[in-house]
Amino acid sequence: MIQEVVKICGLDIDTIRLKLSEFLGMGVTFDVEERCLDARITMTSAGTRESFDQIKSYVYNAFSEHVYSAEDTSLHALAVQLLKRSKKVLSVAESLTGGEICSRLTSVPGVSENFYEGIVCYNRHSKMDRLGIPRAFIGEYGTVSRETAHAMVRGLLNRKVDIGLATTGLAGPTGDEGKPVGLVYIAVGGGEFITTFEKRLSGDRNQIREATANLALFYLVRYLKGDILLL
Repeated sequence: MIQEVVKICGLDIDTIRLKLSEFLGMGVTFDVEERCLDARITMTSAGTRESFDQIKSYVYNAFSEHVYSAEDTSLHALAVQLLKRSKKVLSVAESLTGGEICSRLTSVPGVSENFYEGIVCYNRHSKMDRLGIPRAFIGEYGTVSRETAHAMVRGLLNRKVDIGLATTGLAGPTGDEGKPVGLVYIAVGGGEFITTFEKRLSGDRNQIREATANLALFYLVRYLKGDILLL
């Protein structure tokens, strides 16, 4: 019996099962566990290693831009591993995720060498006071915007911090600034390269917050792997 795991992020369970359906009947069975866009696919086969590896290759190609690990590891553990490998120092600014990302990262032993600080800048005034975002800037773009997420990362970077990660968005139950529930922005980067992602998420308040944290860690992992531009 051959069994292997692939971890992916960014797709709901229905989309994952639809993609996997094209490989059914090819000698490999699939078990999928998904929570707030973070998924574990277990592939099992009683066939040969050669045939299994071929199907595995097809699966990896089908999910290529969403794969983050071929091992059963968490996003936050992998992020810390990559931070240590690259000898980079991270800071995080969280609005709607309210400290969820920092809590996960600091659950990994030894992360202090690579984690400088986390700021829960939930209120717009905190974004101005703690991250130095001008009042006029927030007045023009709003707290939930691509521009503000970018500015949040910029406010984290200093001579001690190599990489910034930021989240801002609307988890509900109601929208704000004329923007809908589920609209989130995630920014990650360092130096002159900061990239920002816009997502429209569904679910209740806690599901949106958890999905945002998962995506933020996923983008951090991709950034640390050097393939963020592929997204």
